[in-house]
This record gives sequence, C-alpha cells and structure tokens, in this order.
Amino acid sequence: TGFQNMVYDQIPAELKEKIYGWLKKECASENKDGQTEEQFIYKTRKKGFGPFKKDFWELPESVKNEIGKTLEKKFDFLFKKLRAVNTRETVRKYVKPVVVKSDATVEIEAASL
Repeated sequence: TGFQNMVYDQIPAELKEKIYGWLKKECASENKDGQTEEQFIYKTRKKGFGPFKKDFWELPESVKNEIGKTLEKKFDFLFKKLRAVNTRETVRKYVKPVVVKSDATVEIEAASL
C-alpha cells in the first residue's frame, strides 16, 4: 500500500536490504512465475514489519520522526478528503476512551523473542 511505500522509502538502506533479504528467503514460495523481483518485494514487504519490529523501534529518532511526519501528512490529507474533520463532539458522544500505558521496552523485548 501507499503507507508501506512511505515507510520503506524512509528507512535506512541497510535495514531495507536486511528485510528484503529475509523476504526473498522466507517468502520465496510466494514468488510467482514471470514476476519481477520488484513485484515480489512490493507484494510481500508488508510481512517484513513483524520480524523486524525491534529494528524499527531502534531506528534513530530523526528517522522515526520523519516517518511520523510523512504518515501524519498523508492521514491529514485522507481525513480531509473523507470529510472526517471537526468530528470531536460526535466522537465524544459515542467513544469512551480507555487509558492504556505504553512501554516500548516491553514491545522491543517481545519482538526479540
């Protein structure tokens, strides 16, 4: 999807190559006859996020911030196109927030299992 493009376009080349190498090995059975390597990577790269969660968590803050800004810009565009802005009162009426504590160290440890 477009969101994957935005993320993969901004991660360091060495991580991208590491993920692509893993995809070529672990997802080789999904490679269709006549499909180019580029097409294969495009179709399977969504599977590269999970096994490399720790690597994504440990990206430099500057890279994570740029990815976040790019995604925020895209979501802003989409929400405006869908006319899903200025809906705070409607959301408050139907959605009851639940406080969830987040601990990145737990996520990183779980990803390295």
